[in-house]
Amino acid sequence: MQVFQIETLLRPHEIDLNNLGSLDSVIRGSRIVGVGEGAHFVSEFSLARASLIRYLVERHFFNTIGLECGAIQAARLTEWINSPDQDCDFQQFAGPLTGGLYGTLLNWLKDYIRSSGHQLRLIGIDLPNTLSPKEDLVQLQETIQQVDPFAVARVDELVRLLDPIEGQSAVMSASTWGGLTSGERDKATAIICGLRLRLESLAPVILERCNRRQLQKVSELFRAVEYTLEALRGMKALFDGESIEGETSVRDRYMANSVEKLMSASPDMKMIILAHNNHIQRTHVSFSGELTAVPMGQHLSDTEFYRAIALTHIGPTVPEMHFPSAASPVGFSVESAPAADLRADSIEQHIGIIEGAKKSSLAVLLPSNTVPKSIRSQSALMEIDVNRAFDAVICTPQATKDGQVCF
Repeated sequence: MQVFQIETLLRPHEIDLNNLGSLDSVIRGSRIVGVGEGAHFVSEFSLARASLIRYLVERHFFNTIGLECGAIQAARLTEWINSPDQDCDFQQFAGPLTGGLYGTLLNWLKDYIRSSGHQLRLIGIDLPNTLSPKEDLVQLQETIQQVDPFAVARVDELVRLLDPIEGQSAVMSASTWGGLTSGERDKATAIICGLRLRLESLAPVILERCNRRQLQKVSELFRAVEYTLEALRGMKALFDGESIEGETSVRDRYMANSVEKLMSASPDMKMIILAHNNHIQRTHVSFSGELTAVPMGQHLSDTEFYRAIALTHIGPTVPEMHFPSAASPVGFSVESAPAADLRADSIEQHIGIIEGAKKSSLAVLLPSNTVPKSIRSQSALMEIDVNRAFDAVICTPQATKDGQVCF
């Protein structure tokens, strides 16, 4: 393995970008770089990502950051990022889940943009991370009259059917989805599918009364709601123990589609995607030998300009989500849990024996003659050909709960 020690990785304001120069051979020629994390809500991963953003922006001229959230959520975050008021309350623009996932990073990013003068675009490439379709439906009601007035009644019926679906996390939204009758769920799914097909079929006529941008906006909203309902269905099946192999892949296909469309529409765009390792990896996600999901990164790996950088750690504990938590605004709490024991063939075990690994962050360039066969994922260990899944791995000495997490 090619291993490089990065003493200032967790101090993004002080990072010596020359210490990240070892990544140049990985990044060169790329337009999309997935920067992962082996677990959500980890302080060290937020800081390491901030340093990697500086490196990618200042050394390789990346100009866009894709977040694991919906387009509407990202638009609000963009408003906050660009606000000249440094005391502007972040929580007014982000719910508790988004604040926990990205709060530390985005607070750093706002200061970085102000002090450096770099212009960075924030994009939500995902479904709403709460899996609540409410905001998409509100925008749909506001725009459908101009685009397809004959469909207004069906959109209103859809809004009525889905009104109970709300929550500050996918866990809570999936629960309220399960509270609908099977007939209500089937009817909502049929309506959104029918509306999307209608829009596609009548596009030439619809363009006689609206512009292409308006048509595209409604099309994107239909698509987001349709994928959200399927993701809710899949999550409920998972919680009920009734899911089939690969059922959680729908969300990743949506993310890959979003990225592909954005990159195609903007040839000058160079995007940093901040998402879990399990979303950015180039190979399928599998636990206990069963296909769990085909990730976004596997779809994007067909392009020659995609790179994936995993973040992991060699600490004894890791923040983990615990369900349910009635007192939590997101339906779960984040508590320190024992991290998975390291097998001899894990990437962490290979890194952990390197001198200085327990004191400083390390970058490992892949592939190599060493063939690690597993990597930590949350508090578990996932079997995976690490060389095939990632182009590089960043390892921190520990993984502690981020101070922005309030649940």
